[in-house]
Amino acid sequence: MPATPPHRRTRPRLLLVGATAAIALGSAGSPGGPTAHAADATVRADGAGPTDPGDGTTTTPTTGTDPAGDPVTVDDGTPALVRAREALAAASPDDLWSVADAVSTALDPQWDATAGAYLINGSPRARLNAEMLIAHATAVAAGRGRAVARPERIEPLVRLLTQQMYLPTLDGHITPVVEPGRSVTQHAPGFADAAGNPSTMHQGLDAVAMRALAAAWQARDAAGLSPAVRELIRSRVTAVATSPFWRFPSRLLNQINWNADVYAAYHVVTGDPTLLRDDYRRQLVWFADHARRNAYDGGAPNLASGLGFHYLPQRPRGNQANTLDTAEYASITHGALAYYDQALAAGMEPPPAATRSLLRRWTQRVAYGNWTASGYLNWDSGRGVQRLHLTQYWLLALRGFAAGLGGSDSGGFLTDQRETARGLVRQAVRLYQRRAEDAGSAVLPATAFGFTGSALVSEGFDGLTGTARFAATLTELADHGLGADAGGLSALPTAVTHDQTLGRLAVTTSRYATVILKPFKRLRNGGLEPDRIIDAAGRPLTGIGGSENGALGLRLSSGGKTLVETQPGRPRKRQSTLEVPRATKDASRLLRGTLTVRGSDAADGVDVTVRHAISRTGITTTYVIVNRRTKPVTADLRVPTYGPGARGTWSVGDRVSRSTLQRTQRITAPSGGTFRLRLRGLPRDAKGRVIKVSGRRIGPLPGPQLRVRSTLPKGRTTITRTLTFPLAE
Repeated sequence: MPATPPHRRTRPRLLLVGATAAIALGSAGSPGGPTAHAADATVRADGAGPTDPGDGTTTTPTTGTDPAGDPVTVDDGTPALVRAREALAAASPDDLWSVADAVSTALDPQWDATAGAYLINGSPRARLNAEMLIAHATAVAAGRGRAVARPERIEPLVRLLTQQMYLPTLDGHITPVVEPGRSVTQHAPGFADAAGNPSTMHQGLDAVAMRALAAAWQARDAAGLSPAVRELIRSRVTAVATSPFWRFPSRLLNQINWNADVYAAYHVVTGDPTLLRDDYRRQLVWFADHARRNAYDGGAPNLASGLGFHYLPQRPRGNQANTLDTAEYASITHGALAYYDQALAAGMEPPPAATRSLLRRWTQRVAYGNWTASGYLNWDSGRGVQRLHLTQYWLLALRGFAAGLGGSDSGGFLTDQRETARGLVRQAVRLYQRRAEDAGSAVLPATAFGFTGSALVSEGFDGLTGTARFAATLTELADHGLGADAGGLSALPTAVTHDQTLGRLAVTTSRYATVILKPFKRLRNGGLEPDRIIDAAGRPLTGIGGSENGALGLRLSSGGKTLVETQPGRPRKRQSTLEVPRATKDASRLLRGTLTVRGSDAADGVDVTVRHAISRTGITTTYVIVNRRTKPVTADLRVPTYGPGARGTWSVGDRVSRSTLQRTQRITAPSGGTFRLRLRGLPRDAKGRVIKVSGRRIGPLPGPQLRVRSTLPKGRTTITRTLTFPLAE
């Protein structure tokens, strides 16, 4: 590990983790998807697109010095979003401070010096302003950054949070300890959006506000904070952290990360280690103790059989939200470990061996099962489209998991823990840069891959909070030595995870990531096939999820009636669950060699066995079909692609001969990703045709799909489909 920089030896450490997302608006886009060219305009809060440049977009060129004392041009008259876009494109993903400078520049037009706040449609938003306070204060305290270090904005932002956005009581009362299993968000003392609207309150908002105030406290001397503002920080942080609402055993279900944020902020500001030493430890032990047994009466454990995350532990295991892994909240909650080393240094007794063992296995499960080589989530969510592929939740999850790894190095919860955190962060920054290039703006669209439908993507939320969150995340992680320029880095290994109770098998390699899910009726996805395949650049190849048309699979029919569908998107009585080797069941492990899994389906007179041989470089699927019917059966084998536009290999209406299908073909999806396809064992009458597929909630922007139709005679037919994936360009 590299030597600790001098400023980190003399200043108390605080690596602080995120807040509940206020989802940014914008065009639904992804690599290869629609773009929002906002480079030379301010961003509208309703997400409808750019407006004409407004006040604050340009200023008279001035010069000054950065925190290190070097001359730097503050503004040369170029519109802020142009400068942000260009700086982001030029920044090295290894240098998190430079990337933070770039994205924070995109927020400059929203700053109102008179109001002392960042305004969206004329109003301040608590989360956005708290995130920007984190970014500014962390950079100033560290003596790093140029555009992101704004000492003159720290005191006004502190006053905004501690006065206008602070509620000491609700109806004259302080909120008591939360009854176990109840989801209570309105509370006092706490923080709310301007005008003290209690309906905007949430543990996540308190957490980000407390993190922001702690960061400002660490920058108090460098920023020249007044005695009055210093006292405001101390009094507000103390009142919130020591209130019954935040003390053990109160928590938001199993999301112990919010409590951890609050306890750590209190320790930094007051120097009192009590909450971090005692309450924090008790929260960790409670979480681990209830990983496999019910967290609340009548509910479910915190984690599934293979340690996937249950989003609603107060509800039974059969609740829809608990029948699928919730990747974003697994990583967000893992952010509680961001303070593990800090707590030990503050005198916390190490948790019991059983707790540490569970945290080690859970960390491995999150790393191997919820993340991909691209720095993007291997994303399933019990919240469905309410969370899937929302930009701010990706960034919130990134902050949580990377901070959790970086702040618990002494626990040894993952091999090459800090190096893996650095590698993951670097890949995520590269992905952000690629998506910004596609969007033409440092402000990313609200969602990736064309997803819509979330109630959080609405006029009630702004289009810039995600950008502020990214700036804050980068400064925190950089300050904690998680930039690639701070030391060695490691990529995620080739690994597999399995959850029997969730019916989920996930694989991530240096070339691709995939998941096979049991049917999930709510989203009409899942079955016996890879539900999605994403390359190492974060681009969907064969799809982003779904069933039937638009998903990998095989359909057998007779007389227009479906007999067998390997990817039905809803339970079929005669379709088996996926069978995995004993060593893989409910495990998270490295994948060496080839993993073979299988399942089956049947109908009157037809049996199908599906076998997948999964390796580091690809997936070979073998279909063994036994037709005992007197009449032939029609087989439709599907190979979809994903993304809008016409830059892919296939065009609707293309015809592909049997001889071509049985040779290895290089296929480019509209997303820009590539894969190789080879089919073997096709009946002699097999013909390929490229068809159009309609979008669905789980796959709103499908590309052209290859449909290979053939007639299966009576008896046994074996067809193989091999997909291989090159290293992403």
